[in-house]
Amino acid sequence: MENNIQAHEKIEKMRYLIFSDAASMHVYNFIRFFLIGKNYEITILRHSVHKIPEQYQQFYDEHGIKVITPSNRVGHKGLFISTERFISKVKFLKQYGKADVCHIHYANSVSSILYLLFTRNFNRLIITFWGTDILRPPRLESFLQKKILPYANKITVTVKNSYNVFQRRFGHQYDDKLEVVHFPSGGIPKIKEISEKMTREECRKEMRVPDGKLLLVCGYNADPAQRQDICLHEISLLKKEDKDKVHVLVPLQYSRIDMNYIKRVKKAAQTCGCSYVILEEYVPFERNAIMCLATDIYLNLRTSDAFSNAMKEQVAAGSLMIQGNWLRYIEVDEMKAPVIKINNLSELHGALSDAICQTNLKTEHRLFMPMYKLFAPESLKNEWDRIFKKLDL
Repeated sequence: MENNIQAHEKIEKMRYLIFSDAASMHVYNFIRFFLIGKNYEITILRHSVHKIPEQYQQFYDEHGIKVITPSNRVGHKGLFISTERFISKVKFLKQYGKADVCHIHYANSVSSILYLLFTRNFNRLIITFWGTDILRPPRLESFLQKKILPYANKITVTVKNSYNVFQRRFGHQYDDKLEVVHFPSGGIPKIKEISEKMTREECRKEMRVPDGKLLLVCGYNADPAQRQDICLHEISLLKKEDKDKVHVLVPLQYSRIDMNYIKRVKKAAQTCGCSYVILEEYVPFERNAIMCLATDIYLNLRTSDAFSNAMKEQVAAGSLMIQGNWLRYIEVDEMKAPVIKINNLSELHGALSDAICQTNLKTEHRLFMPMYKLFAPESLKNEWDRIFKKLDL
């Protein structure tokens, strides 16, 4: 008996190397919901130098997860610093040696090149496409994806539309490796939890929504692809009586990559004719859940989107979504979620006017449970466990 215990204690952990960004909620949620508790030694080789949220870093430290960040000389951009960062990753991989699994989360060019350089170091390869990397990759990125796909033991996409796009782009030769494996949303369980603790009125007060007004949330980050400046211009075209019925909230906390765009959004908010607030500081899951539960109408009109967590959470919280018809959400359509679709941005003020007239202030939470059931972590654990079992991980 004692010998068996000692043998068990000597079992080496499997080395699980992730090429991705430790600052991403996708990576954070994937690790905490699906990898922790298994016999893995987890390392993240980052493809970004963005600051890691304190909540994430604390989690990584507590669970012994190694995070490798390339050179981050503040204010430096361009070819030289990019080359320096790439070389630092190559040096790390030479020192790191063998891994039982390499998991590429977001198939960008650098991750593909690094894998090709160190192919012999990895026993298994999982490629997880997030969205943009399959929906609209740059030409070089698409070329390099084709180079690494033959090495993959498993290829996952996060939603059904991405599955269809993958097959159109790469054909059916990878059908035996390709699966839809949804990403969890840490915010969806938090929304349900908060809805059982706080009333809707308490959520509205927490977000400082003026009494009697509908809360209209415009986009979910400061990426210019959100086109919040154009959305706010469309809001300015509403009749005064409609403007007086809404309070606009513009999230600009994340993806602050273009300060000129942020300035345009702020100016458009000032002139839209509605009461408004702009969010610019990182908020924990709990605060974000309160915002979703206080929301009445959510504008989702970015240029492209695979299946953002923000969209999942807003729909799960019961918000009415105004969505660009160019965004394909097969799962949302199948659920028959509360959605108004428009064909172009110039239709927004008309659709919004109709929505304002038809939307009454809710006095209690009305969660959209089909979204909760699909994307809650406990629902998705079996999906990822099935992948790990097939790969003997």
